[in-house]
Amino acid sequence: MLFLNREDMQKCMSLNQCIAAMEKAYRIFYDNSFVMPHRPCIENGANTLLYMPCFVSEGFGTKFLTLFPDNPKKNKPMIDGMMVLNDADDGSTKAIMHAGFLTALRTGANTGVMLKRLAPETAKSCGIVGAGVQGAFQAAFACTVRDIKTVYVYDHHKKDISGFKAKVEDLLGRNVDMQLCADVVELVEKSDIIIAATTSNIPVFPDDENLFKDKTVVAIGTYKPHCRECPDALVKAADGIYVDLNFAKEESGDLFIPLKEGTIGHEKIHQLSDVLYRSDYKNHAPGKTVFIKTVGMALFDVVCGNEIYSAAVSKGIGTQLEF
Repeated sequence: MLFLNREDMQKCMSLNQCIAAMEKAYRIFYDNSFVMPHRPCIENGANTLLYMPCFVSEGFGTKFLTLFPDNPKKNKPMIDGMMVLNDADDGSTKAIMHAGFLTALRTGANTGVMLKRLAPETAKSCGIVGAGVQGAFQAAFACTVRDIKTVYVYDHHKKDISGFKAKVEDLLGRNVDMQLCADVVELVEKSDIIIAATTSNIPVFPDDENLFKDKTVVAIGTYKPHCRECPDALVKAADGIYVDLNFAKEESGDLFIPLKEGTIGHEKIHQLSDVLYRSDYKNHAPGKTVFIKTVGMALFDVVCGNEIYSAAVSKGIGTQLEF
């Protein structure tokens, strides 16, 4: 059994290779060649445990993910856990890896795939709301798929973004022009692409449709039906809304609430797998107002995890363990 920590995992794959792994996962999703139940979400007060199993032809895996919102106050990551990969033939455990890093990696790569397909090729600026671990990965992948000249940052708690900048540059392997914004309005106005990566239960943007015109907005933070990062104005302004899977309409308040209240209809929401692989799908017109909502799925973890495992084996990375 191979053990991979976050440093091992980062050595295994480039950001572009991670994007290719996610595109592979979307192909598997479109072909329906997987078995994946809806993930149980177990809450204990403010803390959450997610249990995420999935079977694919290469094997199966289960991610155990913990989300403890108060951890940053203790100088600990909010997201932690373990990813277990198993052999397809005999079920034996072939690898254990850091689930927090895997989650950040595949969530960033998922946004990379979305932006690669849906964001204008002319996009030169990206705004990140929430300067945490997820925000750093989001910025890095946005800079990978588009020629981003400036990354704008707003965080309710942070006034010094030097550490955040260092994390993004470490992932990218190059310098980034990064500027701190006084508020989210300034960030949205200056950015072609806006990514919300927060733990907020209420919208982090003003309810102003004009603010979002011709912008590409990605929301990754909410995964509960009563929580939302984005206001009604965004779903109203959007020419198209795109999700990684339709379950996002039930799991995230960003879509569940406006659908329940009749603010938008289901016909406005599209799965990215259809955009990527359905031959009769109408091509998305660049330059329109786009809202992208991702909630992630165990399929992403298993596919991305298997790609990391294969790369680790070929490169001799990691530590062999025996039960």
